[in-house]
Amino acid sequence: MNSCRDRSANARHARKGSALLMAFLMIILLYAIVFQLSYGTKADLRVAENDVTTTQMDMAIESALQEVYDMLKQDAAPAEGEGEAAAAGSGPPAGAGAPAAGGEGQEEQPADSRMDSWGRPQRSTIGDIELRILVQDEDGKINVLQLLFEDEAESEKALERLARLIDFFRDGSTVDVDRSEAIRIAQVMREHLRNRLNSVLPRAKQMSDLEDNRERALPMTLKEFEVLERLEPSLFRDFRDERGDIVHSLGSYLTVWTSIQQGSSKEQAAGEQGGAAEQGANAGGNGQGNEQGNDPNWGVCVNVNTAPVAVLKALADDRTVSPRFWDSVVEYRNLEKKEEEGAEGEEVNSEPQLDEYGEEIVEREIFDTLAEVEDVDGWDRLEDGAKDDVRALLCVRSHVFSIYVTARRKTGSNDDFGGTLGVPKPGEREDERGKGLVRTVRSVVWRKTDGEETQIVPLVRWEVLDYTPFEVVDFPVEGR
Repeated sequence: MNSCRDRSANARHARKGSALLMAFLMIILLYAIVFQLSYGTKADLRVAENDVTTTQMDMAIESALQEVYDMLKQDAAPAEGEGEAAAAGSGPPAGAGAPAAGGEGQEEQPADSRMDSWGRPQRSTIGDIELRILVQDEDGKINVLQLLFEDEAESEKALERLARLIDFFRDGSTVDVDRSEAIRIAQVMREHLRNRLNSVLPRAKQMSDLEDNRERALPMTLKEFEVLERLEPSLFRDFRDERGDIVHSLGSYLTVWTSIQQGSSKEQAAGEQGGAAEQGANAGGNGQGNEQGNDPNWGVCVNVNTAPVAVLKALADDRTVSPRFWDSVVEYRNLEKKEEEGAEGEEVNSEPQLDEYGEEIVEREIFDTLAEVEDVDGWDRLEDGAKDDVRALLCVRSHVFSIYVTARRKTGSNDDFGGTLGVPKPGEREDERGKGLVRTVRSVVWRKTDGEETQIVPLVRWEVLDYTPFEVVDFPVEGR
């Protein structure tokens, strides 16, 4: 009798233990479900917040772009009293083959330089979104379309310029490109342009295609070369090397956006408007105004006021133009501007202009006309042929601009989330991506002047980049 009661009690205890275990498992299951719902909801909330933030950043970037567009238009406005002379300098569109016509109109056109309002990096804040605006002058870069010149001698000169540039542009960094590798990279780039049908990159039909020469094609962007052998993706982005030094991309020195039009100042190119030079006005909107007068070789010449040092030194062989001459050119455009005569009695603005770091902007000398290059130390020591080459390879005006706008918004609770885009603290490196939400957009525009009207024509309206560009400076900056 007792044994039956004991077995019955044990059975009841076993059922109670199983029920308790099942209840415990259900609690764990419910906790897991609630945790998953909570985590998923929070993740969705963060995604939605990031989407809203990205939209706000895009609106802030668009606002900054419109401001730069207006700035470029105002900068191109002719000075009071220029009248018809300024209109005469605009000319027909590139590729039209209009003859160069020297005259006073060209000299009265304002020169473009880094002293212009668009030439200095700017920082601003819209709400809690920090913005940095950097404008690069495409006319201060070497155009790779020169590789397509039908004149083989001119094409070889363009190849040598490209090889020298690739050899120079990362000097002093841990990722420097040696001379032999630079030559091979330049040859690969030319081969891609000349034998486009055999390239690994699929070819899209373009309006600039020549029916009688399908082998040649114009690149829509420099990143097209990224897929080629020997060209690493790192060549097309700005970053810091192992020592923390800034390394620039090829895009800071090369361009495909300015159109090629050789003028009559270069004897061997007189009247040539065919082949690749004629295509330059058509590739993806790669066009610019044909300024008549002293600067006819558009797309070949570079703006002496804005061209990086590596570009200037790559223009001619050291045996033709000494690097010391280019050093003198760079030194001249960094001299503090002399006060003009008669300006002493004029009213001086009590509030000096400040740069992006809050420091006073020092006005520098610029080359207002190409003739001023002849005043640079070392010009007299150049041979006549070298002087002609320098005149043909330099200009003082710009038409195509790349606008980089970087927006950043803090997403964490910690104030110290990496570099900021506001006024940096002393010793702080610029534009580190940090832990905030960062978005960099590039817009490439052509500043087209037709008579008294100036238009901003987008060539690339909006391109999101995966890196933050750095300003190319003439001399090293401490703490940069």
